[in-house]
Amino acid sequence: MTELKAKDFYVAFKKAAETLLVNKDEINALNVFPVPDGDTGSNMSSGMLEACEWLDKVKNKDKLKDIMKNMRDGLLMGARGNSGVILSQIFRGFTETLEDKETVTTKDFIEALKNAKEVAYHAVIKPVEGTMLTLIRKVAERAENELSEIKDFEEFLEKLYEISEEVVEETPKYLKKLRDANVVDAGAKGVSYIIKGFRDAIKGDTTINLKEIESASVEQIKEIAYEEIKFQYCTECVLKLNNPEISKEEIDKIRAFLEELGDSIVLVHQGEFLKTHVHTNRPGKVFEEFINYGELYKVKVDNMKVQHEHVVETANAVTSSEEEPIYETNNENWGIITVSPGEGITKIFKSLGVDKVIFGGQTMNPSVKDFMEAIETLPQKKILILPNNPNIILTAEKVADMVKDKEILVIKTKYIQEGISALLAFDDNMTYEELKEAIESEISSIVPIQVTYAIRDSEIAEEKIKKDEYLVFVGKELKAHSFDLTEAVIKVLKEKINDGYEIMTIFYGQDIELKTVELIANELMEDFPDLEVEIHNGSQPHYPLLISLE
Repeated sequence: MTELKAKDFYVAFKKAAETLLVNKDEINALNVFPVPDGDTGSNMSSGMLEACEWLDKVKNKDKLKDIMKNMRDGLLMGARGNSGVILSQIFRGFTETLEDKETVTTKDFIEALKNAKEVAYHAVIKPVEGTMLTLIRKVAERAENELSEIKDFEEFLEKLYEISEEVVEETPKYLKKLRDANVVDAGAKGVSYIIKGFRDAIKGDTTINLKEIESASVEQIKEIAYEEIKFQYCTECVLKLNNPEISKEEIDKIRAFLEELGDSIVLVHQGEFLKTHVHTNRPGKVFEEFINYGELYKVKVDNMKVQHEHVVETANAVTSSEEEPIYETNNENWGIITVSPGEGITKIFKSLGVDKVIFGGQTMNPSVKDFMEAIETLPQKKILILPNNPNIILTAEKVADMVKDKEILVIKTKYIQEGISALLAFDDNMTYEELKEAIESEISSIVPIQVTYAIRDSEIAEEKIKKDEYLVFVGKELKAHSFDLTEAVIKVLKEKINDGYEIMTIFYGQDIELKTVELIANELMEDFPDLEVEIHNGSQPHYPLLISLE
């Protein structure tokens, strides 16, 4: 095959999306922070899936221009985080080069790769080598130097994929963080899998079932990991411009504004849309500035002290929620909605009077739609929402702004432990202000502790971490790590209980036996006879223990 047509790209792109989805968990695991909460694969997959939906809407799939436009626009709309935005710009450069052609040769393909590199680098204010940017640059350069004489696409894409794999293995040479973590770059690996999908489709593997993979790949809930960073909030915004022909001077002005506010900046002007990604401590200022140029189309904010790399839902991003039946409560005035990552924790919430539980948590953020549907099912005119995760707070607050016929109170609970503590202060007869004050006071009295494990060798806050070590976080701070879970947990808990805490509640997860939890509790009660201990089966994944001290 020496020429590709519109339908070839339609099939090849969907095969590339399937290939990325199949390997999403592997890409997620290539996380420079060694706890099980990587998200690059999920973010890239979100954009690819959105683009596939846009491709399916193309009426004339023989028209290359329409295929390229929907591929490009769909990726932009579905992009999540830095990796998703940069991927969308790689494809923007690629598709803009080809969209006016009727058929594509390998020579055209090389030119498209070169433009993909140019557009992607231009979108990132401070490009970092050793990332997916390096991959697209090196692949474009080597394709021009080594593959320009190849006309057959099967041979061309086979060699292109081999080159991409070689570049992936080289990424740690460019980036110390990758060398320290002993991993290759996740985004570069994702792009390499996309090239593999293109190769497989052109070689004849055109069987694609995205829905099956998507449902089979529903991610497990992950709890909280922390990283010392200068700018706390990963902020993204898609703006629908008042003037699509915005001048270069205005774009430069916006770039300068973003550079003053933070780093890791990506700014993309594409048609009537302007999309930005920035790490900043003042996300509100970004939105205030952008609204001067048009209408906010999509916004998101992530707290990166909780999740190391931007993850938030866009309006059409892949989300995961689990429908729960409505349970009768005694709440006449206030309906309660909360978010839970595990069956055991869900049962606890229900026992404490929650009307509606939405399944979700870290990297599985419920959407605005999930909350709106939950609110609509409740008869009460006042609704209390407990997000129990910092990545869900903004969505809950957006819902509160949207609902006009009910009074919505969102308490910014960041941990499951805070959500449970909040319910202990709940009184159905309180006013909005009374309930807010009572719950926030109750939450402030507890110390949330998370116990997870390292998925590889790495370094956290200058501490050398080994694969499979247990990590004990108190609030945001890593307090201990050890291969002996009991030893690490008891050490930290003894230090905290000595500060005067009298009540300890333990929620144990899927990865620990009850007898181990009881051993920990018994040893602590021997040293602290007045300590009150409660143990509950939370059933949460990846975090053997969630502990609350008060």
